[in-house]
Amino acid sequence: MVQCRYTKNLTNRADGGDEHCLFYYLLNREFEDSGSVHTLSTFPPKSDEMKITIENVLVKYVELVKGSSYQFNVFGDIYLNWKDERLKWDKKGEFENYDHLYIFNSSAIWAPHVIDHTLCADGGCSYSVDDIDIYDDGTVYARIQFKYQASCAVDYRKFPEEDDSCCIFFTAFEPNVLKTKFEIEGKAKEKLNRPVYAQKVYEKEERLSEVAQEHSPWVVVERSISVSHLGGLETLEVLQVCVKAEKQMSTVRVALLFPVTLATYVMLASPLFGDLRTQIFVKLFTLHVQTLCFLYLCTITPLNGFLGVRPRIYIFYEIVFTISFCSILVTLVVMALSRVKRNVPPSHRLFLSAKLINRVVCCIEPERTDAYHRFVEEETNPEARPTSEVNDSVIRRGAELDYTQDWRHIYLALNNMFSALMFSVFLFMTFLEFF
Repeated sequence: MVQCRYTKNLTNRADGGDEHCLFYYLLNREFEDSGSVHTLSTFPPKSDEMKITIENVLVKYVELVKGSSYQFNVFGDIYLNWKDERLKWDKKGEFENYDHLYIFNSSAIWAPHVIDHTLCADGGCSYSVDDIDIYDDGTVYARIQFKYQASCAVDYRKFPEEDDSCCIFFTAFEPNVLKTKFEIEGKAKEKLNRPVYAQKVYEKEERLSEVAQEHSPWVVVERSISVSHLGGLETLEVLQVCVKAEKQMSTVRVALLFPVTLATYVMLASPLFGDLRTQIFVKLFTLHVQTLCFLYLCTITPLNGFLGVRPRIYIFYEIVFTISFCSILVTLVVMALSRVKRNVPPSHRLFLSAKLINRVVCCIEPERTDAYHRFVEEETNPEARPTSEVNDSVIRRGAELDYTQDWRHIYLALNNMFSALMFSVFLFMTFLEFF
């Protein structure tokens, strides 16, 4: 570097004196044009529009913000390039063997400030430019390392395995440039599988191996890049880098859904257990299990609520309790109607259909203890009685016939059919919830 002839007239430089002689050739050429050695490192190239090409955005680490359960700090790299006409050189001259020039000191040349200046002023992010490589046509390649506190929005509809979408909004305000344009060259979306750590994974005061990497339930599953306009203004573009995280708590989800689902199926299949009294006991027990599961769900609910959103699991529990209430109510009504004495016979076809449902499909019939009794004893020899007495007996016998047992068959069939209908509805609902 001492032998480089282009450093003679360059004093008070910001490059540290460790760059290649080609760099001092470019710096000396810019000094002759502008009269300052700081122009190349301070001001952007003269242009009405600065195009910044985003080659890739790499998400390296994600951690929870201290004191928050869903706000993230994102550590990553932005690989980008831009064009600077001041950094061109002719390959036919003195530097014909140089295709590119690596810059050791990132402050030696101007680089775009791709960051949200407002949040950085509050100490919410860190930013540095590294690995600057210049090619002979003036194209500059660089890597921006950043640590940024993202703006997150949680979708509580999938609680307890909700989604969290966190975005970082990069801008590039440059003096003497009317418009800064971002152009995405790499993949707009990329699948990831990165844990979100519960504490910082790196501190300058400690070595990386000594830092405990306790991960949270969150897992980053996707990274996306897009360009939007700030406030609808065409001249103000924003590079939007978003990460999507999912809270993976399958054990808790199973603990909340499996017992209550199994208990509800048992309740709806209670006609297979026997008489109405047994069915009531089975349904009351399953209602007790459902209540315990709901109380456990309430214990893990966030203290600040769900921001006005009703999670799907709460809707599931509402439907379960509604089905349970209706099922218990129908069984109680059927038990009450079965105690009412009926002297009017039902339709014969209706009675046979109810009997078929009870005996063949549900393997059940009305309780024997509730069987009706004939109130007129049959005589062994009715012909021995006078004709007038026989007619009076027949009339009296017809007036005292009891059809309560036939109606009980119908009531019991209605209870069984209602349970079958609710079983089908709940089976369909369970399929939608789990799959």
